[in-house]
Amino acid sequence: MATQDSRIKIKRSTVTATVPTVPSSNDHTDGTWIATDIYKGELFFNQADGVLWSRDDSGVVCLGGSASLTIASADVLTLNTTPITIVGAVAGYAIEVVSASVKIDFNTHAYATNTFIQLIVNGATTAQYGGGILNATVATTKKLPEISTTSATTTQLITNAALEVSTLTGNPTAGDSDITVYVNYRLIPA
Repeated sequence: MATQDSRIKIKRSTVTATVPTVPSSNDHTDGTWIATDIYKGELFFNQADGVLWSRDDSGVVCLGGSASLTIASADVLTLNTTPITIVGAVAGYAIEVVSASVKIDFNTHAYATNTFIQLIVNGATTAQYGGGILNATVATTKKLPEISTTSATTTQLITNAALEVSTLTGNPTAGDSDITVYVNYRLIPA
């Protein structure tokens, strides 16, 4: 087993959707490298998106990402007609949700109808995670379960598409609580 016992820099980006690249040479001092090129084993953190990348013998790989989104009650009431993006599209990649949870900051009224919240990729026919949790009557944080029931014609992972928070069948009614959605994900190359 060969190991390299030297310090390799952790590169960072503050630009949304920036993905590291494989350099055209193995020498970062030869003038051919661009700012996003990384060595094998080097880490690249996109702090704007919360995504950690590295490079192995096969190329650049996504080690994982995380995002959170606080949604005001006025926007929760329109989540079916106006879904909200939690993870923007990344060119050449599909977003796969690894885990998700929702925090409900209960105010005075629970959401009465259409309380199934979901994480779904724009253009997909089936959500990746979701659950009927918006009807909570106390402040709570709950995990969303994975939705694994699919058929031959459903789609879940779509390349070049954003991950959105929405409700399943219609807009919720009567509620007045803000919510925060948390998601851990990875990016799968096309």
